[in-house]
Amino acid sequence: MLEKIWNGMLHGNIRTKAYLWSIAVLGIGAAVLLVAAFALGLPFVGLGGAGLGLGGLIVSQSVSLKDLQKPRRPKEAKQKKDKKKTEQKKSSGQDGGKEKKTDEADNVSEEKSRRAREKAKAQFLASMDAKKMKKLMKEHKVSQIHVKVMIDSYPAKKIEQVPAFMWKTDTMLHFLLMHGTAIEFEVPLEEIKGILLVKNVPANPDKDYMPFQYPTYISKMFQPYLPEYQEKTNEGKLEFTKNTFRIEPGIYLTNTSVANLRKVLLPGVAFLVDDGVIASKRFNEYFKELYRASLLCKNNVITLDEYREKIVENLDALLEAPVTGREIASTIYDLSKYRLIPKDTVAAYTQKYREMVAKKR
Repeated sequence: MLEKIWNGMLHGNIRTKAYLWSIAVLGIGAAVLLVAAFALGLPFVGLGGAGLGLGGLIVSQSVSLKDLQKPRRPKEAKQKKDKKKTEQKKSSGQDGGKEKKTDEADNVSEEKSRRAREKAKAQFLASMDAKKMKKLMKEHKVSQIHVKVMIDSYPAKKIEQVPAFMWKTDTMLHFLLMHGTAIEFEVPLEEIKGILLVKNVPANPDKDYMPFQYPTYISKMFQPYLPEYQEKTNEGKLEFTKNTFRIEPGIYLTNTSVANLRKVLLPGVAFLVDDGVIASKRFNEYFKELYRASLLCKNNVITLDEYREKIVENLDALLEAPVTGREIASTIYDLSKYRLIPKDTVAAYTQKYREMVAKKR
C-alpha cells in the first residue's frame, strides 16, 4: 500500500497527486499542532491539530485505490497507440487486398467469358455457307423484305460486332443475330422514337471485326456493313474512332448499316444528334436541318445527290419563311461558313432573295 501511495504521489495524475499531498500535509500539520499543544499546554492549538486531522481523514476517504495505481507513462501510452494503429492499418490492408483480388478475379472471369463468346462466334460464322444460311432464315421466318446490318454493340446482351438480319412486322422490329448461335429477338416499333448518332467511339481496326478479315461466305455478305474509321494524331500517337447509330433498347449499329434501316424499315423515324450545334440557340432550325443532313451524308446514310436535294428544299423553305431579311442573310452566311452549302449556292440564293424583295416593292 505504501508503495502505491508513494508511486501515486510521484507519478500519478494531477488529481491523484493533489489528494495524496493534501492528506500528507494535513496529517503532518495535525501531528505538529497536537505535539505543540501537549508540550506547551495550549488546548486551542490542540483543537486546531484535531481539525487538521479530521480534514485529512475526510479527504482520504474520497480517494479510491484505483486512483493510487501508477499510471502508464507517456512513452508506454504512445507505444500502445502506435501498435493499435499498426494493427488497424494491417487489417485495412488485408481487407483492401481481398477486395482488389476479388476485382481482379472478376475481371479475369469476364475476360475469359468474352474470349469464349468471341471464339464461339468466329467458329459459327466460319462454318456458315449458303445452304446453312437459307435453312437458318427459313427456321426463323425471316421476311423477304429484310435488310443486312452490323450490330456494333448491344451492352444489355453482351453482344459486340455481330452481323444480323432485320425485318419489320406490323408492330415489331425483328433481329436475327449470328453470335455463336442464331439469336432472335424483337423490339416494339413504338419504342423506337429516333435514330441517335453517337460520334467518335474509340476503335481499333486491327482488332475489331476479326472474323470479317478473312474471306468466308458470311464475311463477303456483310463486308459492306463494316464501320468506317476516322484517324487523328493525339500527342504523336495515332488514334482511331468510328461513328455509330443507336436505336432503342440500346442497340448500336455501324454507320454503314443505317442507310438500309432508314430506307426499308424505318423511313419515318427521326434522325437525332446530341451535340453543341444542335443545342446552340444561335442557329435556327433551317441551319440545323441541313447540319443533320450533312452528318447523314458523311456517314453514308444518304447520298450526295440526296443531300443536294435537301439543300434546295431547305433554302427554298427559308426564303418563304416568315423571318426577317437579316435572319435569312445570317443563315446563308453560317451555312457557307460551316461548309454546308457551296459558294455558288450562296450566290444563287442571295440573288433569289434580292429578286423576291424587289417584287414585293
